Amino acid sequence: MPQLKTLIIDDNPSDRTLALRELKKLVPQLQYREVMDEASFRAALSENNFNLVVTDYQLLWTTGLDILDRVRQQRPDCPVIMFTGTGSEEIAVEAMKAGLDDYVIKTPRHYVRLAAAVRSAWQRSQQQQALEEFKESYYRLFERVPLGLYRLNSLGEVIDANSTLVKMFGYSQQQDLQGKSIDSYHLDGELYRRWLQQLQQNDASEEFEGQIESSNGKIIWVRHNAIGVKDAEDNVICYEGAIANITASKQAELERVELLDRERNARKEAERANRVKEEFLATLSHELRTPLNAIIGWMQLLQTGNLDRSQTEKALNVIDRNAKAQNQLVEDLLDVSRIVRGTMALELKPVNLTKIVMAALDTVSPGARAKNIQIITQLDAEKITVNGDKERLQQIFWNLLINAIKFTPANGTVTISSKISEDAVLLQVRDTGQGIAADVLPHVFERFRQAETKSSTRTKGGLGLGLSIVRHLVEIHGGEVMVDSEGLNRGATFTVKLPLVKL
Repeated sequence: MPQLKTLIIDDNPSDRTLALRELKKLVPQLQYREVMDEASFRAALSENNFNLVVTDYQLLWTTGLDILDRVRQQRPDCPVIMFTGTGSEEIAVEAMKAGLDDYVIKTPRHYVRLAAAVRSAWQRSQQQQALEEFKESYYRLFERVPLGLYRLNSLGEVIDANSTLVKMFGYSQQQDLQGKSIDSYHLDGELYRRWLQQLQQNDASEEFEGQIESSNGKIIWVRHNAIGVKDAEDNVICYEGAIANITASKQAELERVELLDRERNARKEAERANRVKEEFLATLSHELRTPLNAIIGWMQLLQTGNLDRSQTEKALNVIDRNAKAQNQLVEDLLDVSRIVRGTMALELKPVNLTKIVMAALDTVSPGARAKNIQIITQLDAEKITVNGDKERLQQIFWNLLINAIKFTPANGTVTISSKISEDAVLLQVRDTGQGIAADVLPHVFERFRQAETKSSTRTKGGLGLGLSIVRHLVEIHGGEVMVDSEGLNRGATFTVKLPLVKL
């Protein structure tokens, strides 16, 4: 508690001595200053080194009411006590209305009241000062804490809120949020209301996380911590709590999850790529060795000279067929190498696409006849002109037709059709073969994919490069290729879209 420093204002030295005598009974080591005229009063006001005033009413240069007014102007919180023998009841009432703390009459039987009045005024002053300091401390805590603090009525409507909460909800003034229900800002208001209601229970969960949309449309994550304030009958009369903006931590958490997912997926993809590479190399070894074994075996038989004419003719046919198969494997590998290195060159010029498709059909027809597969052509009667490389375009449709024939069982059907659509032509190769599983469909045009999915979708051999080459060749011609299948044993449809040449 600060030390009492008193101004004794009286133009009568005896009365000043009387006042000091009574005050020292209360505070033996009293710090004081005697004021006997206007000059000394002005000097005391200027120095401002006092915290209590005892003044007479009737002074030679002024009155106690003037003293009270001038002290209040400079020190509104300073207690002022009038110790006088010349006042009246009217003056006392007027002074008390003006803010006087107490009024003591200068008579022997009232002297003792002066110390009591000073003690009482001084205590009230200190209590008021402590209250003001508490209010200031509370204000600093309530307003400056980086949390949204609130008090809600029993209906969940805002009674009080600090500036942090006001700003969090997109407002600039507290009255903008006053009376509003917090649940109306929550994206899941019903979930928040259930949490608020359960605060009435003794074992309530005091924490809740959710998303709110502020008045300016900004969506943030928040964490509530609140309690239900109850009356003597255990009824909730209000809710008090805090809201923290946890958007940054939530975002960091989501980013960590996404990063872990990306790392997990990258690891799976790397493992898949390694597995595909190993399976591809095993398949490549098998596909190269198979025709070589056939060639070497029949060559050894020819070298014995024990084969008759028909057997010799069969040997030469087998050698020719397997040599061509091996050559095709090597060409596919070279094409993939060119694609990877970006060195696939095209000789572009306007070409008749119908003739190119028919040439591809002529090439694959023997294979279709061997399996009694019917090939149906539904090509547009008009000349279809595209800007492309003749050899590479034929390679596209040869691959698609070979693929359809390979995976269509005996006595099946392969249909190739065309349709003009605005500035492009659509060519479809549709078969009645074994189809493609839904989980494999998105990956059909990926390199080496056949090796990875052979067990469930492929049983006809090959490196799984043909469709990947098709996609690249179509794309460098400015087109796109698509595939559709209703599932296993439901056939497949490949569609090639190429831009037309405007003649």
